[in-house]
Amino acid sequence: MHKHNCNILPLGVNDMTTAAAICAAAMNENPLHIKVFGANPDLRQRRLRRMFPALLTYVKRKGELYGAFIDGNLIGVLGMLPPNTCQPTLRDLIQLLPRMISASSPLGGLRLAIWLGTWARIDPKQPHWHLGPLAIAPQWQYKGVGTQMIEFTINQCAAEHLYLETDKQSNVDLYQRFGFKTLATPTILGIPSWVMIRST
Repeated sequence: MHKHNCNILPLGVNDMTTAAAICAAAMNENPLHIKVFGANPDLRQRRLRRMFPALLTYVKRKGELYGAFIDGNLIGVLGMLPPNTCQPTLRDLIQLLPRMISASSPLGGLRLAIWLGTWARIDPKQPHWHLGPLAIAPQWQYKGVGTQMIEFTINQCAAEHLYLETDKQSNVDLYQRFGFKTLATPTILGIPSWVMIRST
């Protein structure tokens, strides 16, 4: 693996369209996204591109949203919600859920609510930074960018617990290298998933 050094910088409003497209492309083959947004990859991509602007706007408003840049080009996205903010308020839900659910079919919207509700119930009580999304453009994956983004997160939150969820075993293997441990392994809509925490 050839490592490409990247600059990790806060994302601006003008970056949001590109950031949403990166998230959609990076996560198009995630098992839960296939289950919720449909088996057709092109349709799923369009639906994800409609969903992610709402999610990224929420993360930017409530927490911190960064981009990984190489030669001035955005190639990765990292969201971080600070302690005691990762559970949306009623106002947040009123603003966020209709935009996210409308990105899919009615059945997909129901499945999305089940998925997010399951993870929300597991969210630990102790204060923690909640990571996500963490997405890298497909052509830049497996080139050291994800490692740099995780290292950046650990350095930013050195005194705090870090928490995340994933539905990919390959991500679990990566996060374990950085000291994350599996907290629970809920099966959601028949899909295995992992919630992980890194203690200080």
